[in-house]
Amino acid sequence: MARMSDRLTSLKNSTRIFHREEDGSFVIFALFIFIVMIMIGGLAIDVMRYENLRTTMQNSVDRAVLAAADLDQTVDPEAVVADYLDKAGMKELPYEVDVFESKVGTVVTGRKVTVNASADLGTYFMKMMGTPTISAPANSTAEEAVNEIEISMILDVSGSMGWGTKLDNMQNASKTFVTEVLDGVEPGQVSINVVPYSTQVNAGATLLGQFSHTNDHNYSHCVDFEQNDFNTTVLSPTVTLQQAGHFDPWSGYWRGTFETMAANGDTPSWVCRTESDFEITPWASSETAIHNQIDGFTARGNTSIDVAVKWGSALLDPSTRSVFTNLRATPAVSNDFVGDRPYDYNNPAALKFMVVMTDGINTTQYQLDDAYRSGGSGVFKDPDTGRYSFEDEEINDYDGDSDWNEEYWYARNYGSSSGRYWIDNVYDSGANNAFELTWPQLWAEMSMSHRAYSHFYQRYYNADHYYDNYYRGSTAPREAVNAAQKDTRLNNICSAAKANGVIIFTIGFEVTDASAIVMQNCASTANHFYRVEGLEIEYAFESIANQINQLKLTQ
Repeated sequence: MARMSDRLTSLKNSTRIFHREEDGSFVIFALFIFIVMIMIGGLAIDVMRYENLRTTMQNSVDRAVLAAADLDQTVDPEAVVADYLDKAGMKELPYEVDVFESKVGTVVTGRKVTVNASADLGTYFMKMMGTPTISAPANSTAEEAVNEIEISMILDVSGSMGWGTKLDNMQNASKTFVTEVLDGVEPGQVSINVVPYSTQVNAGATLLGQFSHTNDHNYSHCVDFEQNDFNTTVLSPTVTLQQAGHFDPWSGYWRGTFETMAANGDTPSWVCRTESDFEITPWASSETAIHNQIDGFTARGNTSIDVAVKWGSALLDPSTRSVFTNLRATPAVSNDFVGDRPYDYNNPAALKFMVVMTDGINTTQYQLDDAYRSGGSGVFKDPDTGRYSFEDEEINDYDGDSDWNEEYWYARNYGSSSGRYWIDNVYDSGANNAFELTWPQLWAEMSMSHRAYSHFYQRYYNADHYYDNYYRGSTAPREAVNAAQKDTRLNNICSAAKANGVIIFTIGFEVTDASAIVMQNCASTANHFYRVEGLEIEYAFESIANQINQLKLTQ
C-alpha cells in the first residue's frame, strides 16, 4: 500500500509540473501562422491564375469581335469568332455570339457583334475555403456602322488650282471620298457640307437668306467676317452679318467696262464668285448632286482658307440648327435628314469632321471700305447713250447758281475721247435721262482700276491720282486683310473647332514648307495632316474616308 501511495503522489507531482510548463505553446502558434501564410500565398496564386485567364480571354474576344464586325469581310461573323478563338488556343471555351445587322436592300450598312464567354478555373488553395472553382467572364461588343456623321468638306478652287492637272486630281479624289463615306449608309446618316473657296466663300442666296445681314445688293452672296468671328464656331442667324461688296479689284483699266469685256468673251474677276457650283451646299447627302457640283469647279481667285473654315465649322455648330430646320423643306437640304442637325457637340451618337484642302497659303483678301458700300457714287449714266459722267469740280458754275442745271461734266465713255461736255438738267428726265449709279451698281459695271483710270488719271494725267483712287491712300475704295492676319484667323477658328470635339483633317496639296506648317497646325494632330503631290491626293482622301468609317470598340 505504501508503494502504491508513493506512485500516486509522484503522478500528481508530474501533472502539476506539466500544467505549469508553457514552452510548447509558441510552437503551436508558429505552426498556425505558417499555415495562414501558406493560405494567403495560395490565394494570391489563385487570383493571379484567374486574372491571367480573364485577360487572355478578354483580349482574344476583343480581337474576334473586331474582325467579325468588319463590313469589308464576307465570312459569316460567327465563323470569324470561332476561328479567332481557335487560333488563340481557346477552341473549347464556352461562349455565345450575337450578331445584329442593318441593311439597305441587300447592302449591309451596319454590323454589331457581341460575344459573351466564360470559363471555370479550378483553384489550388481557395477550395480549402469552400471555393473549388472561379468563373472568369469575357464580354465584348464591336460595331462598324456609319451612325450620325457630319462632315464639312472645304475645297480650294483658287487660281493656282488651274495649274497642270491639280484641279482634275482634286476633283477625282474628293468625289471618291464622297462615294466612300456615303456608300451603303441609310438615308440621313451622313451629311456633307461642300464649301468651295477662293478669295471668298459664296454662301448663296438661299443659305445667306437664313441669316440676318446687310442687304447692300443682290449680285452675290458673300460675307466679310470680323476678327472676333474667328474665335468661335458659333454663327448666330440673328446677329447681322456684313454682306461683302460685289466688285472686281484685279481687272486692268484697259479691259474696258464689264460690258466691253463680255463682248470680247472675257469675264470679271469678282471677289465673290457667282457661279452656282461655287455656292455652299449645306447638309447634302446626294452623291450625284455633290459629284455634279465638284465637276463644275474651275480655278480662279485668291486663297481665303480662314473664311472657308469659318463657314465649315459654323455648319457643324448647333447655333445653325434653326437654319437647318428652315431649309429642310427646300431643295437646298436633303429631305432624308431627321433629327436636330447640327447635333450637340456632346451627343455620343454623332461625330463631326472637317476636311480642309488647299494647294497654297492664305493670300490677300480685299473688301470694300465702308464709304464705298452703299449710297450714291457720284457717277451718272445716260441709259440712251451708255455714257458715264460725273461733275467736274474744277469747272465753275458760270451762272453762279447751285442747281446743277448748267454745269460742265467730265465724261469718258471709256475708250472714247469725248472729254468735257455740256449736260443740261441732269435731274430733268425730259431733257436728259442720266441717273446716278449707287456704289453697288457702279462696281457691277466696272473694275476699280477702270474707275480710277477713267475718272482720275485721264482727268489729271497724274499717276498718283490713279493709284490713290485704286488701292492706296484715304480715297482708295478697297481695304486689304493680309496673309499674316488670315493665318492668325485660321489658327483661331481651327482651335475653336477642335476645342468643341470636331476632328480636323487637312491636306496640303503641293504646298510650300510655310503652308505645310499652317495646315498642320490646323489639323487635330500631326497625323491628321497629309502633305501630298500629284496623284497622292487620292491616297489622302481615301485614307481620311477609311478613318471616318473605321470600327469603334463600344464596350
